[in-house]
Order: sequence, then structure tokens, then C-alpha cells
Amino acid sequence: MIKIIQDFLPRPLFDYMKTMVHNVGGKDSQGLEWSFNERNLQPEDTTPGSENFKFGKTLYIAPGTQDGFNPEIYDTQLMSLFGVFQSFMMSHMEKRCQKNEEMGSECKLLRMKMNLYPNEGKRVQHGVHNDIFINGKPNPNAVTAVFNFTNSNGSTIILDKDEKGEYTKEVEVPSIENSIAMFNCPHPHYGITQSDTPTRIVLNINLEKAYVDPMSKPDKDGKQTFEPLDDYF
Repeated sequence: MIKIIQDFLPRPLFDYMKTMVHNVGGKDSQGLEWSFNERNLQPEDTTPGSENFKFGKTLYIAPGTQDGFNPEIYDTQLMSLFGVFQSFMMSHMEKRCQKNEEMGSECKLLRMKMNLYPNEGKRVQHGVHNDIFINGKPNPNAVTAVFNFTNSNGSTIILDKDEKGEYTKEVEVPSIENSIAMFNCPHPHYGITQSDTPTRIVLNINLEKAYVDPMSKPDKDGKQTFEPLDDYF
């Protein structure tokens, strides 16, 4: 499932956040300090395009999300503001994915990070990937999002299912400020950098849905139906 939402944040809030990510006000402002990333995917990932560089800023990583052992990473200065993205995303999710009181399960934040792509004079394709894995496979219960802070000719490409249920259909999401693309984690995706603006800045977010039983309750004949976790959020 893929949702593309325009005007995602209230405009005053977006405008304030935009000044932060662009570091308006210079070194004394409350802007982001970016780190240089030599690659856009993990060192062991040899996917074509993974070798292209970017700048990044990690805001949050839940314990165990990266390798099963990592401690929690929490940016105390920025998450008090950027944490609102979770509630705004949840407002576009089904109630059953937000909270399951019977199971004591709630939607939770897994990871949040910023990516900044400098202008290289041409549009550059980065590596195809999924964000969150569990047991070596993309987490079917995770919801991935890419939020745009800038207008540019860059874009995000999301692979949707074809008639055979395979992820081959490319859906291009243009880089329009204050817009977001939300999709189930098993959808592979990649970014394309811009050639018409100095930078393209996006926020990457991953949530885990509240527990939903993929098997329906038995009907009068005792039959149940199966609903894949990655078909909805």
C-alpha cells in the first residue's frame, strides 16, 4: 500500500522546521549539524547506486532495530520537535494499526533520520533498498515514510506490486515540500538526487504498527481468511 499526502504538516510548523533543516541563521541557530556519509547504504550492500554519497543526521533508533543489539539512539535536542511526525503519520493509519488494547500493543517509532543530497550537476540514482528487516526479510509490520523539505526535480521511486504480486512497478513521487509518501516496508524504494537546487532534504521515518492478527475471526462455519500484514496500514 502506498499513500502520497500533500500539505502534511500545518504550514507554520513546517516553515519553522524548514528553517532548522536549512540551518537558517548560521552557526548560532538551532539548526542541524550534518554528517558526511560516503555511501547511501550499508558497506556490505553492493546494490548499484549504493556507493553514492550523501549527508545524514540520525534522530532516533529504537533498541535492537539495526542489528538486534544496538542501544537506543535519541537526539534530545531535536526529537522533542520532530517526534510529532509519529502522531501525524498515525492520523493517516487505520485505528487497528494504531493501538490494540486487547494485546497491549501500540504503534511505535523504529527509526527517524534526515538525508541531505547536494547538487552534483545531474540527477543521480541511489541504491534500491528496504529500511527495516526482521529475520533477514523486510519487516511486514513496519511502515516507511519519506517526507520532503524541499521542492526540486529529485524524487523517490517506490516499487509497487505487479499482477503477479512482485515488486516491479515503479511509482515516482516528486520532491514537493511538505509532502510525504507512506508505504509498507516490503516495498523497495530508492532516491534520485536533484540538479536544479543546491540541496534536496528528506526525513525518513519508520513506524511499527500495533499487532494485528493476520487471520480473521472464524465465521459461522469456522473458516478464517488471511490478510497479509503488508497490504495495509
